[in-house]
Amino acid sequence: MNRLQKSIAGVLSATLLSASWVNAQAPASPIPTCIRNVAIDTSADDAQLVTLILRDGRIAQILGADAATPQGMREIDGAGLFCLPAFVDAISYTGVQSPSPAIDQDKPVDVGADVRVDMRQANRKGIQPAFSAARALAIETKDSEAWREAGFGTAHINPARNLLGGTSCVAATREAAARDLVLRADAFSSAAFSASGAGYPQTLMGYIAQLRQFFLDAGRHAELQQRYAVQRPGARPAFDAELEAGGRILAGQSVLLCEAVSNRDVERWFKMSDRFGFKLALSGGRDAWRVAAEIAEREIPVLLTNDWGKEVKDPLAEKKDKKKGKKKDAAEPSEEDQEDPAGEKDVVEAAADADQEQTAAAEADEEEERSYTYDEPLAARIDRRKEWEKHRDCALRLHEAGVKIAFGSGAEKPSKLLENARAMVEAGLPREVALAAMTSEPARILGLAQRLGRVQAGFDANLTLWSADPLTDEKAKPVYIYVDGFETKYERPKAKGEGDGAPAEGLDVSGNWSVQSDEDDGGEPTRLALVMSEDGAVSGTLTTQNPQDESELTAEVSGSLKGNKLSLEAVITMGDMEVTLGYELEVDGDAVSGQLNIMVPAMPEPMERSVSGSRIPDSITSH
Repeated sequence: MNRLQKSIAGVLSATLLSASWVNAQAPASPIPTCIRNVAIDTSADDAQLVTLILRDGRIAQILGADAATPQGMREIDGAGLFCLPAFVDAISYTGVQSPSPAIDQDKPVDVGADVRVDMRQANRKGIQPAFSAARALAIETKDSEAWREAGFGTAHINPARNLLGGTSCVAATREAAARDLVLRADAFSSAAFSASGAGYPQTLMGYIAQLRQFFLDAGRHAELQQRYAVQRPGARPAFDAELEAGGRILAGQSVLLCEAVSNRDVERWFKMSDRFGFKLALSGGRDAWRVAAEIAEREIPVLLTNDWGKEVKDPLAEKKDKKKGKKKDAAEPSEEDQEDPAGEKDVVEAAADADQEQTAAAEADEEEERSYTYDEPLAARIDRRKEWEKHRDCALRLHEAGVKIAFGSGAEKPSKLLENARAMVEAGLPREVALAAMTSEPARILGLAQRLGRVQAGFDANLTLWSADPLTDEKAKPVYIYVDGFETKYERPKAKGEGDGAPAEGLDVSGNWSVQSDEDDGGEPTRLALVMSEDGAVSGTLTTQNPQDESELTAEVSGSLKGNKLSLEAVITMGDMEVTLGYELEVDGDAVSGQLNIMVPAMPEPMERSVSGSRIPDSITSH
């Protein structure tokens, strides 16, 4: 019995002996992994390759490319892949459902006994700073998948927009229980000039007045608590979680993250911060470039959502394209001119053309009298384009002013954030700045700079292996992403010239093959009898040895050949258990090599083995 068969036999024996294996969930700890031959954060042709050792959710070591794979580790070949820290979504409104604040928290006045002459003492519309996003975290599978597919391993989850919406949290994007995802439960206190629901306040002036009154009440509440604690005269203060949370903001124990799209909103938050003394950070920031100098002077970080609105076409570029088109038309004569270079036409045809032109002109004049379409002046279109470009270049202007910036998806999809980052790099934002704005800078701003944002020994195993640089190549795709060391694998994009899914010209895998694990030390190899159709579909049979009693097992095989990549799958039955064998092979003439994935229901992760084999000559199979 060879090693591969012994491995399967061992797993099956453990399964039969312990029923708990069948119902086992995903492992509590990630599989120790060795990633070889990978380049870290560089697109240089002579980039130095390294070996990454991932253990217990951390980057345990970064070794040289020729370092040996530690025993018992799963090995990944990172050749040709581009390693970056998994991105950090600096602000997102996905993953938490915020309740509406209870507006009236006072005992109703008996208007039959007296007339209400003042406002409610605890009108809390839009006010719930005690709410915790970490306690209400509910990231749906589709959302965590969307983050990982765009290369994001961590997200800063912000409560819904409210005057004081509650405390935000930082969470991992892997599949797990909510309690296993939270990296930090108290990142920021959230604020915005917004409040849902009916009644006062409903205007910007009302929002500002509501916030000012609440902060005054919070300060008064803190003073009453202090007086009561030392037994000074005065009534016992009420228990009020919202006022206590407001007191923590005023005391500087929590930084207030204020949404500000316009520069006027930024200035309003400045004034309120100066009045009440709380610490400030900004989110949104589309027009923050207009007050970049003051933001830099105050050393306030900005979490940009890069919401530029729909792109306005460049009218000057359109005019240039039209001019190029006219020059091209003038330089290239039409087919008719080439056939009649002298321009001679029959008199009758010329007269007919003239009549048609006159008729068309008359119809056009009549149509113009009936309708009129407004054409926006060129100057107005140019101004709208320039305004859109100012929004797009906000990050560049803030960077030039020395402001610390980070990029967040806000209410958009993570893929849109990555697309916008590429657009900013193309427009002039240094690539290193854009990369930092999605890795090290948000990690620093969120208080996780010692754990996230870098591929460095001792940091969390949050990294992505890309097919190309995602900040300069729109076709770049993640091939592997590790979040807390847990792996998600994606289909690797085809290399240029690899083919469009059809078999490589002249390549046919029909026939008999012998395939064996490279780790086997003897024993019968697996035999494949394959038949391939013209479109690359492959079918046939697989014959192997039963690891329990060494009897012969046969199973049907199905798969396909795309280019020179052969994918096969077979399901073998052993008693009451089905074991799936998945081959990913590269065909080179009469030889194959690649990987075998052995999937057993008892195991949360497939076993992987390197395999190789060759075609069996007909002269041998005929005997």
